[in-house]
Amino acid sequence: MSPRPTRGWAATLGLLSALLLSGCKADDLNILVLSARAPGESCTFPDDTLYVSRGSLDMRPFCTDTACATPVATTRYYQVFSWESQLGSVPLSVNGQTLDPGGGNTFIADTAVYSYQYTDPSVTLADETANMRAVITAGATAAQNSVPADLIQPKAAAAIEGSTGINGTAQTLLVTFQYFGRLAAGGSKYTNKVTFPLTIYRSSTTPLNCYTLTPVPEVPNAGVCGFVGRDQSVQCKVSTP
Repeated sequence: MSPRPTRGWAATLGLLSALLLSGCKADDLNILVLSARAPGESCTFPDDTLYVSRGSLDMRPFCTDTACATPVATTRYYQVFSWESQLGSVPLSVNGQTLDPGGGNTFIADTAVYSYQYTDPSVTLADETANMRAVITAGATAAQNSVPADLIQPKAAAAIEGSTGINGTAQTLLVTFQYFGRLAAGGSKYTNKVTFPLTIYRSSTTPLNCYTLTPVPEVPNAGVCGFVGRDQSVQCKVSTP
């Protein structure tokens, strides 16, 4: 039979829990999402000193083969943001034994909440919630830490794509998002809110078929991030082997 902990040891455990959570109340904004990183040459968003302030998306349909039986349109806008943790990382020891190496203030994000403001009054966009996972350690800086966001969630994408207001007229979509999660030591936590503007339009309602061009067939230009119409109009390019 294991001996019961003494009152002193129990009090020490309580003190440790309090120390782990000190300065980390759920309403303290010390996990901060910062600037939107530029995608770079291969959509790896590697440099936190190169950033963008807005984006655009052309939802014109395009063909994925010569027959063009089922044209598609890009409705996704993937973006990476720098973030940092202003929480401290302080190892906790008792009688020379390290009980926590400083990981109690690691933030584990598990939910992203998106809300929208849209200039086309005929389209109503409700808030959407997405499951996700991102981890940032205490004291982590923006230079080495980033977090992704799918800015146009499925219901918003379907509503905008199904509308006619983007036909020939650019609309502005303001995407506001926030991450929610917990600390490794326990206790709920969330980040600041971030708003990122997108210009949404449909350059033509006629599907673009690059595969039938002459004298040399071409392919849809997917840009560095692989999304046709992201930050450029839907267009063709010469296929490279």
